[in-house]
Amino acid sequence: MINVNKVIKVNKNPFFTLFTFFTLFTFPLNGAPPPSKGPQLRAPVKTTVTDEAALFKGLAGSITGVGLVTADEKQAMSQTIDREKNWILRRTMGQVYDSAYQLYREGKFQESLELLNRIVTLDPGFEKARALHSALAAAGGAARPGGTRLPTPKSARQLVQENFFEALATYRDGRKVEAVRKFEEVLALEPSNRKAQYYINRINGEIAKEYFEKGKFAKTEGRLEEALNDFYTAVSLDSKSYAFLSRQITEMESQVRAKKLQYHLAEALRALTNSQWSKARASAQEMTRLDPNNQRAQEIVAESYDLEAKGYLSRGDAHLGRKEFEKAIEEYRGAVKLGYRAGEAKEKISIAEARIKQTQDDARRKEEEEKARKEAEERVKAATGGAAKTEQGAAGSGQDSAPPEAKKASEAHYQQAMVFYQAGDLQRALQELGMALKFDPNNQNAYAAKRMIEQKLAR
Repeated sequence: MINVNKVIKVNKNPFFTLFTFFTLFTFPLNGAPPPSKGPQLRAPVKTTVTDEAALFKGLAGSITGVGLVTADEKQAMSQTIDREKNWILRRTMGQVYDSAYQLYREGKFQESLELLNRIVTLDPGFEKARALHSALAAAGGAARPGGTRLPTPKSARQLVQENFFEALATYRDGRKVEAVRKFEEVLALEPSNRKAQYYINRINGEIAKEYFEKGKFAKTEGRLEEALNDFYTAVSLDSKSYAFLSRQITEMESQVRAKKLQYHLAEALRALTNSQWSKARASAQEMTRLDPNNQRAQEIVAESYDLEAKGYLSRGDAHLGRKEFEKAIEEYRGAVKLGYRAGEAKEKISIAEARIKQTQDDARRKEEEEKARKEAEERVKAATGGAAKTEQGAAGSGQDSAPPEAKKASEAHYQQAMVFYQAGDLQRALQELGMALKFDPNNQNAYAAKRMIEQKLAR
């Protein structure tokens, strides 16, 4: 015996789902033998090797992704499997319903109800099964208003009559929607019952007329969407009587579409003005959904991307001007990722990276120069202290010459000054020449160069 509560569970595994459908309805149902008459469950249609291979590939792809390349392909395969599952479910449910109906016709109401319980559990949208299930469940002892219970019917004919008169009483009480449902239960019990079909058509016509009148009133007040919904309902309930509405519905749909397009256009333009790029594109996409060939929507999308890219470039330029190179590169990369003005953004990234390298090189060179200067000063101090006596003797003979170490340091500063001079950095060249003359006041080359640079700066 199969435990339905354990078997009927929601499971995302396609293999398990297909197995459940066939297993559940091929084993004996609670020990009851299959009906001796009427349609029986048929074996599945024989498939070819190619069909089986395709099905296996689809199932394997949906579970593991094997053989599938893109997410779109996986989604398409998943949708295909869902459609196949639904088709197998409906086909199986149809066969089981035929068996349940045959049991009902044979007077085996309890066995039929057990089958119907399983059908409505697996497929709540199966209307015929729902109607027959409701009728049998009510007749089998369901509580009635006032605490009374319907007796178990002695025949299918008696059950049909009881349900018909109950539906008729419901209709006369003004509960039209409920009455239609009850008359549908009568049809489920006896599909050839013309009276039940007549009342269904009659009640649907009355309800359709009410919706038609509501729709006309809503249309006169300019509530077009509400009017459309009412007209849709009227046509779906009584398509013959309200076929003339098709032209009006088409015109109203065009008006509603134009109104929505105008609304989304205004929203998109407002978002562009407020620099809300994503919101502008969302409104443009709504316009495209309503009108796939809408040129203005495409222009808004392109404009929003272009303006957003300009914003990235503008903020990047501002950071670049403040020598905030890393922040500038981050902004430029935003434009590259966006895909608009990407070439311009990449060029600016190269400039910022070159500036970073130049800054690092300048800092390193300055550090090396400072280190060399300090080392030269230390050597000069050492040489000056060791040659004190020589300087005193030279002073007695009337000579004013710098010691060799001082001359060497002076020459080094002079050479560095020439490097800065060639690079156009006159201020730093002057500083180096000043150091050169400090070590050796008689350095004629340094003196001449210093005088020349001072004249240039004075112009």
